[in-house]
Amino acid sequence: MSDRIRIIGHRGAVGLEPENTLRSFRRAQAVGADEVELDIRRSADGHLVVVHDATVDRTTDGTGAVAELTLAQLQALDAGGGEHIPTYAEVLDAIDIPVQTEIKAIEAVPGFAALVRDRGLADRVYAASHHAEILAAVREAVPEVARALILPSSPADAVEQARAVDASWLALGIRNLTADLVASVHDAGIAIDAWPVPDPETLDRARAFGVAAVTTDNPHLLA
Repeated sequence: MSDRIRIIGHRGAVGLEPENTLRSFRRAQAVGADEVELDIRRSADGHLVVVHDATVDRTTDGTGAVAELTLAQLQALDAGGGEHIPTYAEVLDAIDIPVQTEIKAIEAVPGFAALVRDRGLADRVYAASHHAEILAAVREAVPEVARALILPSSPADAVEQARAVDASWLALGIRNLTADLVASVHDAGIAIDAWPVPDPETLDRARAFGVAAVTTDNPHLLA
């Protein structure tokens, strides 16, 4: 990791393109993001697809649960601007920067682990989740992959929660971040990704805390 604060494009470059689409990820890389964040779920026929919500209702012109739709059905939908819902593999082929991979459902862990091992991706991707049980499953399946625990409220026991799943990263909500919490996390040897960071002013605040990375919808404003 570089000493310079890393800029992570949230679902690509959401401030410019439809979220979690190939166009969004390519745009994030083009404007200088150091890495991107995305969300994966498992389709009805076992493919890893990149979509945030449990349903496609908000982000596409279709309806229904992601887990109940096949890849063909999912990719027939318009995810914005004529873009389709990509597979995880398609995103990895489309860009060459690191990928923070938020695993939204535990059913996606085996497919994630298989892809990481088949492609030798342990140094390029890492797993993130709000849920300790998902990160524990990742640790069991692919212990070589780094893990990030997402804690939006930045609780006082963040270090203890991270240690419970051997997370080397904490993704902490910047609104509740304090100097004391940052110090305790750093003392534990854990890196911090602060979010959301929408603008240069918030980036300055994150930089003052000494965090390693920030996640933003607007990498074009920060990179």
